[in-house]
Amino acid sequence: MSDTSTTQQQPAPQAPATTAQTAPTSEVVKPEEHMIPKSRFDEVIKANKEMTDRLTAIEKASKEAEEKRMVDQQKYAELADLRLKEIEALKPKAAVAEESEKVLKSVLDAQIAEIPESLRGLVPEGLTIPQTLGWIAKNKALLLKPAGFDIGAGNRGGNAPATIDLTQEEISAAKRLGVKPEEYAKYKQ
Repeated sequence: MSDTSTTQQQPAPQAPATTAQTAPTSEVVKPEEHMIPKSRFDEVIKANKEMTDRLTAIEKASKEAEEKRMVDQQKYAELADLRLKEIEALKPKAAVAEESEKVLKSVLDAQIAEIPESLRGLVPEGLTIPQTLGWIAKNKALLLKPAGFDIGAGNRGGNAPATIDLTQEEISAAKRLGVKPEEYAKYKQ
């Protein structure tokens, strides 16, 4: 029992001081962030893409194998039902695509109408509607005629025509005489 009493009486040794305890109080020690190197991140993304591509290929192969099995077993009814479901799923998308194409065509026609007749031949012919719209958007500044510089031809030089302000009494007098206030101001000069 004397051994335990001696261990209880001895003071515990002090731990060595850490840098956080000896650092000045104005500095804040931040824990080190764990960063992923870009090369490792790129590897993970590449592996993920490869696995996704592989999964897509396997799903496609499985679907084709199932269809081939149905054809081999002459289960045309099931295959026809499968195709019908695919068609029904695509019909709303086809309607939206057709409507979008009509709208794009009308926008394209409006854009081409803005181009001067002499420059319409510059618009490429073999492009799709969105490609043609993109081409026109990029080259619109070149296709439109620039507005002419207003040099004021025909205007007299010098002062601008003076405007004459009429008082309320003059306006009321013009109305009593049955004359417009502008004509009254013209005769007042």
